[in-house]
Formats: sequence, C-alpha cells, structure tokens
Amino acid sequence: MDIYRWLVSSGVLSTVKKPSRYIGKELNIVKKDPRNKLRFLLAFPDAYEIGMSHLGLKLLYKYLNEDPEIYAERTYLPWKDMMAKMKENNVPLYSLETYTPAKEFHIFGITLQYELSFTNVIALLDLAEISIWQKDRTTEPLVIGGGPCTANPEPIADFFDAFVIGDGESITLQLARIVKENLDLLKKGKRRELLEMLKELPGMYVPSLNDGKVVKAVISDINDYRIDTKPVVPFMGVVHDRAVVEVMRGCDRGCRFCQAGMFYRPVRERNHKAILEDIKELIDNTGYEELSFLSLSTMDYTAIQELTNSILPYLGERKVALSLPSTRVDSFGIEIASKIASVRKTGLTFAPEAGTQRLRDVINKNISEEDLMNSVNSAIKHGWRRLKLYFMIGLPTETEEDINGIVELARKAKKAGLKDVTVSVSIFVPKPHTPFQFAKQIDPTEARKKMKILRAIKKFGKLQVHDPGKSYVEGVLSRGDRKVAKAIYRAYTLGALFDEWGEEFSFSRWLKAFEESGIKPEEYTRERSISEPLPWDHVSLGIRKEFLIQEYKKALRGETTPDCRWDICSLCGVCPDLKVANRLIRILKH
Repeated sequence: MDIYRWLVSSGVLSTVKKPSRYIGKELNIVKKDPRNKLRFLLAFPDAYEIGMSHLGLKLLYKYLNEDPEIYAERTYLPWKDMMAKMKENNVPLYSLETYTPAKEFHIFGITLQYELSFTNVIALLDLAEISIWQKDRTTEPLVIGGGPCTANPEPIADFFDAFVIGDGESITLQLARIVKENLDLLKKGKRRELLEMLKELPGMYVPSLNDGKVVKAVISDINDYRIDTKPVVPFMGVVHDRAVVEVMRGCDRGCRFCQAGMFYRPVRERNHKAILEDIKELIDNTGYEELSFLSLSTMDYTAIQELTNSILPYLGERKVALSLPSTRVDSFGIEIASKIASVRKTGLTFAPEAGTQRLRDVINKNISEEDLMNSVNSAIKHGWRRLKLYFMIGLPTETEEDINGIVELARKAKKAGLKDVTVSVSIFVPKPHTPFQFAKQIDPTEARKKMKILRAIKKFGKLQVHDPGKSYVEGVLSRGDRKVAKAIYRAYTLGALFDEWGEEFSFSRWLKAFEESGIKPEEYTRERSISEPLPWDHVSLGIRKEFLIQEYKKALRGETTPDCRWDICSLCGVCPDLKVANRLIRILKH
C-alpha cells in the first residue's frame, strides 16, 4: 500500500485533529536511500507533540544516522481519531521519513519514559502489526526498549526482545551494527542466535535469555557525544517548543525518592566552551526563539555563570529567550535567574518537596525554610511576583503536621509579597533503585484525606493536585513483576490508552484489569522488607543495594547524606563498580 498517497489523496487529514502530526517532511529530517541499509525505527509511545519534545530520541536519531549504513526514522503513536481511520483503512503504523510500514524495519526501538505509557506500547505494536508478545515473533523486527523505565523492565519484559539499560548513545549504535552484520539470522527466523549476541553487550538485557545480573551502560564523558545542532523542527507547536541543550547528566544530591538521580549517576558535565559554539549552530539551524538548558539540576552545573554570561549577549542580539527549569533555592540561583530573565520575567519554580524540616531531612532534601524564604525575598527584590512550589504527599513517616506545613510554607511565601503562589502537589510513588523502594505507597482514599487539608491553600493561592488513581496505578507498574504484564494487556483491551493525559485515564478500568488478571494492587504498593528479593534486583545501575538499605534506615532516623560532589564519598558504589567518576568543569567550595 502507498501510505503517502493515502495520506494526501484520501481526505483523511481533513477529518482528524492536528493533521501535521502525521505528514512528516519537517525541517532537518534525515533523507537516505533505504536500500542496503539497516533500518531502525525510533518510536515514542505517545502523541507526536510529546515525542517531538523528547531529547533522548533526537540524540539517538542523530547518532544512528551518522553511520552511513544505518537509516534511523521516527514514528509516534497516532491520536485516537487517526488510529481509528488507519485501522478502518488497513493502514499500519509507518515512519515519518519514508512512510514505510513499521513491520518492514529491522529494529523497532521504543522509548520508555513513564509507566502509564505501557498500554501505548502495546498500541504501537498492535498498529504496527508486530506480534505483541515476544514469544510469538520469528522474522519480525527486534523490539527494543530504552529509557528510565528500564530500571525495572519486568512488568513489560514479555513484550520486548531486549532492553538497553543506562546511557543509550554508544550501546544503541553497537547493537544496530551487530544486527546489520547478522541480518540473515533475523530473516531466517534465527532470532535466539541474534539475541545471544546482543546479550553480551554492556547494558543489554534480554528477558528471554537472562541468567544473571545486567549492569547499566554508562558514558564516562558526555563530551564524546556532541549536542545535536540540527534537530528535526516540527511544523506544529509541541509541548517543549524550543531549542534544548543538555549541559550535564546525572545528579548526586541524593534525594531519596528520586529515581532519575540514581539512574543517571555519576555527574558528567559538558564543556561550556563547546556548548557555546553548539548553541550558535543550533539556533542558526532551527530558528527557535527560546533556548533551554537541560539537566536534572541545571543550577548545579559548575560553569553556569560563565555559560550564561557568555551566551546572553548573543541570544539578546538574536532575540532568543533563555529558560531554566526549577531554580535552586539560594541567592546564587536567584541571581542567575534574574540575569536570565532581565528581558522577560514569567514565574519562578522551587521544589521544597516537603512542608517541614523534619520530613525534608527524611527525604534528604537539604534545604531549610530559611533558605526558601531568603530565596523568595530575593526573588521579590529582583522583581518576581509569581511563584510555583512543588510538594509531595504520602512520603515515608509523614504526619498531619507535615501536610499542614505545606499550607503554612506556601502562606509565608505569599505573605512575603508575592502576587500569585501556585502549589503543585503530587503523590509519592516508591521507585526501584531508590532508598524508598522499600516504602509503602498510600492508596487513593488516604491520598484524598490528605488533600482535604491542602484545600486551605485555595484561600490565598492556587492548588494543583495529582490524580490519586493515576499515582496508584503507576505504583503497581513501577514495582511490578512479570505477572503484571497480563494486567497491562487486559487494560489495553479494555480501552486504556494515553493514560498520562488526565481526561483519558480511567481508574475503574485499571481496577477491572487487575481483578481479571489476578493482580492484587496492594501486594505491589505495600512496604517491602529490606531482606526480601525484589523483581528488579538483577538490574544494576551501579548503586549497591546495601547503600539503598543504609539510606532507608538513615531516612527513618531523620539523618541526611551530603552531596558527594562537595563532600565525602557516600559509598553508593557507582564510581568504583562502573569505573567512572564525577566529571566537573570546576571544583567549587560549598
């Protein structure tokens, strides 16, 4: 079937929302002759405007296509209206570069960013006409997953041939070359032989063959991998419609709830002089009017002052705004933020996470109320009038006093002289490979009780709360085992799709899927013993389990652990076990 002809002549594009999601031909797409090449389809299991905002997929697209014998293309999950039209007309999932059906590729790589996209993964496979269960595949494309959800791949292991765990840049290119050199095995249905080869790569987890621990792949120096200065630019507005530069990878602050901080250790900073040159090329190649520095904690980048001082004059000339993620709670953070926002002040975002000092010590969020209020006063002095505060409820050892502390902290911030205060509250979900992987997760009923206390915020500010049902399902999927796959599949057949979108999520649908699949959610959200085996124990991020246990015990005692960039080594195990180290532009005194 000529998919492109169908798109332009059938009239389908005039009947669906946001038709530019499906037409391809964007600025800076890679064009190659697909013949005699390994064909790699990079898939994001969500709508186009979400996937096009994801930096990881863009980087893999760049690095894979630098090999002349590999052709990497892109696809995203069509929205429900387009999906229905495609099924009605027997049109399979296709690539945006050449409109080739997904099932004709050799590798189908899926990015796994959040657990509530797991039913979207099944939808991708279903629409691609690729067998949903790995055991049913013979000559079909290799289905490979990567991203932070691989910290515990077990709930979706039966849908995948393999997973790339850790930094994907080098390992993805290696696996692509191995498949390219052994395509005859795939074509002849000798899938197991090919997977045996891939299993030997660092960071490669093959669920059907696994017989031991899998250690994540890690890049010791991200300067070996240049920024993508010519990314694909969409025709339509996307969620993060801006140029993005990763200034560093990893975070050692050690927040005990944060999976990303554990997943991406150690800290590796990019050379600021190289960043400056790449930014100029990036803006020239894209025409973006906004630039963002990306990392888990951008204000901790040790050359942030030099970088911003050097780039702001250039950006000013080009009328390009510079944006930062949440601002560090100290005067330095405000100083930098003020300098960046000298042209256009919008709002500031701080993340205290907990309402009392006691609970901030439990979660190892090493900021005090005094730090926060000093930052608020400094922000007001520099002209800010709007502030957003992020908190969590349901954290280990939490009491009603801690919930009231959120209200009082927000009230104090408002009284300091702010025009608007917005308080965003999420529900704590224990994540694998964090000290809190052993903790109990509160159920929706308990979450709603805590939220009632927070309603007092509405008297002086805005309150945003996360859906307790969504958090509960996320908790089951986060700490699930292979038995959970049946429930994920059943939820999909019941209609679960795009569940990260609030209006699409149905808690009752998931409860029905759990019940019909024999899954008891409370078995997965309960507190775990520190001595019991966990479904993800065979996956190593370099973080020793003994370290996580000690951190959990310290949390329950209210003891903190300093950032190893500025203090003594915390003995997490990453550096000696993975033979890497923090790589900083400069050493700062704290």
